[in-house]
Amino acid sequence: MLKKIFFIASIFILFTGCEYKPIYSASNKSDFRIIITELSGDKKINKFLVSNLQRNSKQNSDKIINIKIDTKYTKSILAKDSAGNVTNYQSKVITSFLIDDNLTSKTFSISEKFNFQNMSDKYEEKSYEENIKKNLALAIAQRLISRLSIAK
Repeated sequence: MLKKIFFIASIFILFTGCEYKPIYSASNKSDFRIIITELSGDKKINKFLVSNLQRNSKQNSDKIINIKIDTKYTKSILAKDSAGNVTNYQSKVITSFLIDDNLTSKTFSISEKFNFQNMSDKYEEKSYEENIKKNLALAIAQRLISRLSIAK
């Protein structure tokens, strides 16, 4: 009986002593204003990136971060069937950022890729590729916001 009480008490102390905070909790919100100074590369991905970054930017913040963005999008063939027809593609986005926060200047790249199959309907494939670009841009924007939030 004494062992059970000791076990329950130690479990209770162990769990209440931890300071667990989720990564995306309210206390970890970004508190900076993002200004895009220059865009180059794929226009559609840049448009999606800018809209996602501005959504996470605080317009009344004192901390201003200037960002130059260079985006490269490639669609390469992964596989062909025995007749030589393309069956699988890979979309890859490499985005280079030059971040200037008036104190320091940093350059880094974020890369995202996605594999998909060839479709018989070319219009459907084009709209699917557009959706892939949007999702890749969202993933890149989220990784950038996380990196900027950690570097406070």
